[in-house]
Amino acid sequence: MNQILLKRTGFLYRHWLLLLCTLGFGTNALGRLLFGGEQSAKPAEFWTRIADADVVYVGETHSSSQDHTYEVELIRAMIRSHVHFAVGWEMFDRTQQADLNRFNEGRLSLTELFARTGFEKSWATYSPLYARILRTTAHANIPNIGLNAPAALAHKLAAGEPLSLGEKKQIPIEFRIPAGAYLHFGRLLGEHPGMKQDDLPRFFAAQNLWDQTMAKTILEFQKKNPATKLLVLTGRGHVQDGFGVPKYVHQKSATKELVLLP
Repeated sequence: MNQILLKRTGFLYRHWLLLLCTLGFGTNALGRLLFGGEQSAKPAEFWTRIADADVVYVGETHSSSQDHTYEVELIRAMIRSHVHFAVGWEMFDRTQQADLNRFNEGRLSLTELFARTGFEKSWATYSPLYARILRTTAHANIPNIGLNAPAALAHKLAAGEPLSLGEKKQIPIEFRIPAGAYLHFGRLLGEHPGMKQDDLPRFFAAQNLWDQTMAKTILEFQKKNPATKLLVLTGRGHVQDGFGVPKYVHQKSATKELVLLP
């Protein structure tokens, strides 16, 4: 998303994105990859948790190849276990779903998908394993769902630029911001070099746009596909510490959610 540079707030905004991308810790060998770490589960218990959940979130560090390896191996294991699921992506927005559908149906190649969505010059720069995940899902006929808001809209909120009527309609209004969410966000970013207190409300608005749009898309998907589990790939900052996307989903639904933090 950070390929679009903002004239007035570009420096701070890029550093904010970088900070969100680098929050968290890496993983160790595959033996601990799925069954160790924060979920602290034995294999049987781990798969019981997967089976019980309607939505499974993997909170990744975008630049971590270890986290992406975790995701690849988890997806392959779910396929081998005949879990009926789709993959929801923070990295694709809702306006790109038509292209994702064509890719899901085999009518658009991975190269064409990347070119049409700008993925090659944005998210693909973090890791080649995103492409491996998409090839794996395509081979297994696993649908891919774009969850997020358009990057340009988030950039305008972060920059404090005026929005058109059409852009305002894209901002979810059905959620309430949880108590403590702003303070939590401030703790993550407030002491970052170059960050000013006046920047936080705008950046918080952009963060909530992402979180609430992803939550809205997840709820819509679950309503239309109640028998399909959704595996959500998103940044760690969108799902950790009891805030973010899972919190907003929980406001509107009794959906069973599981958060995995590699």
